[in-house]
Amino acid sequence: MNALKHFGIFLLLLACVGLSGCVWSSILANSWSENFALASYGSEANHPALNDGRLDTVAAVAAKNERIFTLRFPEVKPVRKIVIHNVNLFWFHVDYWDLDKFEWKTVHSVRQLRDIGQERVPAEIVVDRLNCKTNTIRINVSRTVDDNVVTKVLLSPGDKVVDRRTTLAGAYYPHFRVIQPALAQVREVEVYHLVSK
Repeated sequence: MNALKHFGIFLLLLACVGLSGCVWSSILANSWSENFALASYGSEANHPALNDGRLDTVAAVAAKNERIFTLRFPEVKPVRKIVIHNVNLFWFHVDYWDLDKFEWKTVHSVRQLRDIGQERVPAEIVVDRLNCKTNTIRINVSRTVDDNVVTKVLLSPGDKVVDRRTTLAGAYYPHFRVIQPALAQVREVEVYHLVSK
């Protein structure tokens, strides 16, 4: 009988610890702010579809050697999480403007695998655990999955060389592998910070 009583007390304590764990986890859970990158909150983007709040629109940056998406907030905000709804970005950096040093600082670099299941790229990229305060972030795109790499014997001004080779089919034939950039495309960029419950 005494063992049964101790077992009952043990089960009661176990239930109390389990319930208190659930309560503490709900109290300590992260609570995110509203997406303050939206145009409706006063944020500006270099393409209107970048922060319109709709996933059915696509922001595209012209196919140049430098493809950058920029978001500017109406005031300095703490940034803890960035969500990028991706269309074709393959290799890019997420930067923020450091107001103290007046320079861009990279908070995250992404170089994705080309094939992820049946998708060409991940549809959503979450960059979290950030800790910076800024009024501007940018996505600096180096490569997209739609970029072509071509062989050229002579370089043109502005060509982005990815490889230099000296032979072709065993014969001496100096040539260059050059990127022909495509449009960089993003559906939406969301930016959040932590708020107290």
